[in-house]
Amino acid sequence: MSYALNHTNRKLTLEPKITVNAKIIVVGASSVGISFLETLVFCSHMKFNNLTLISTHGLPGKKLLDTEQRKFLASDHCFNDKDYALMSLCSWVNVVVGRMTGIDRAAKHVVLSTDKIVPYDHLILCTGQQYQVPCPTEADISQHLTNREVPNSSQRRYTGKVPCNHFTLNEEEDCFKALTWIRNNSITTEDGGRASVLFC
Repeated sequence: MSYALNHTNRKLTLEPKITVNAKIIVVGASSVGISFLETLVFCSHMKFNNLTLISTHGLPGKKLLDTEQRKFLASDHCFNDKDYALMSLCSWVNVVVGRMTGIDRAAKHVVLSTDKIVPYDHLILCTGQQYQVPCPTEADISQHLTNREVPNSSQRRYTGKVPCNHFTLNEEEDCFKALTWIRNNSITTEDGGRASVLFC
């Protein structure tokens, strides 16, 4: 098991720290969000007493997948499992597992998908890169249109039912669900092939 070795001495113990009680909310456990929290937690002259992370799956680094299975997940390699274990952010940061659905700037609180409210003094949005389900263009394929002729808008979002064999891989939990589905539903066809699975 990974462990963290924390060293302290008399000088560090007696050095006064400025206490910051402001409610700092970080939304998203992306590399930027984790790096931001790490900077605040390990600040040598300030102590932040009210740090909160709002993330769909909590803190990363749960080791749901091994190294080989993790290769098809896009990563910037800023942090690995050992880094997460050594930081031990769960000791310093309050973690709210959920998805933020709204921000009330006047009342200074965020709304979660469970309709719970989390107040803040400072709000940091670090949601990271998120892949979306592709939206069908509804183009008539009988007209043999080119890509330039097909209407395309970045504002379009697919709101219909997502097929069970379509997976959008944003996080390790998404990869784990996809691998579980493949293992449980892998069907060998008559020609020896496998059933198709679409990844985005």
